[in-house]
Amino acid sequence: MGELLRLEAVGKSYRRGERRLRVLADVSLTVAAGEVVTVVGSRYEGKTTLLKIAAGLEQPDTGTVWFADRDLGRLPARERERLWGDEIAWVDREGPGVQFQVLDYVGVPLRIGRHRRDADELAMAALERVGAPDVARLRWPDLSNWERVLVALARGIVGEPSLMVVDDVIDGLGVSKTQEAGELLCSLGRELGCGVLMSVSDVEASLIADRVWFFEDGALKLAAGSDGGQADVIDFPQGVSRSQGSSGLGS
Repeated sequence: MGELLRLEAVGKSYRRGERRLRVLADVSLTVAAGEVVTVVGSRYEGKTTLLKIAAGLEQPDTGTVWFADRDLGRLPARERERLWGDEIAWVDREGPGVQFQVLDYVGVPLRIGRHRRDADELAMAALERVGAPDVARLRWPDLSNWERVLVALARGIVGEPSLMVVDDVIDGLGVSKTQEAGELLCSLGRELGCGVLMSVSDVEASLIADRVWFFEDGALKLAAGSDGGQADVIDFPQGVSRSQGSSGLGS
């Protein structure tokens, strides 16, 4: 598998009043094409910030983000914007405004340079791919939590990206549905041959990944037993047990 994404010594902090709070400290990781890499962290620990930096949606204070041998920090803003709708897909469960039907929401990444009818056909194909064609004409408030997960994944794959960056989408669903969502995500990634960088709060949701990282004081620690093949048994850092995966660590 060729290396697709590389973060080198990334750091990020935010000003809070007169204080400057460090969120990320010297974070490095890679994602290869066809690989699923998971970052586990509790609420406000920095995993969403990390993913936004990886996707080029935010800039780090220090360090470098390479995507397909391009330094994202040096790309003009317009080129980065083109990447988001084409090569990099950002996936979350935030959803659109109430005025959008699901079909429109899923097809948004395709609207530039395509006829509306073509975008709708591809969006419907993505919904069928995840098993949710029946919700195409519904609106976001009408969907169950599970349907929102499926719609989010459909929107992620509709443009057949090289990289999907997935923020807290598959966990918090209960053990059975979390596993089902994880298996679906892995299957979609393999189908497309794309890399997946995913953040989760539930430890159980991390077990589908090829590699698992944990936050510790703004830095990342690779879980033992998670160094290249899908891990059946992972040594979790002190204070994190597998049983926490059933109840979650927060979001």
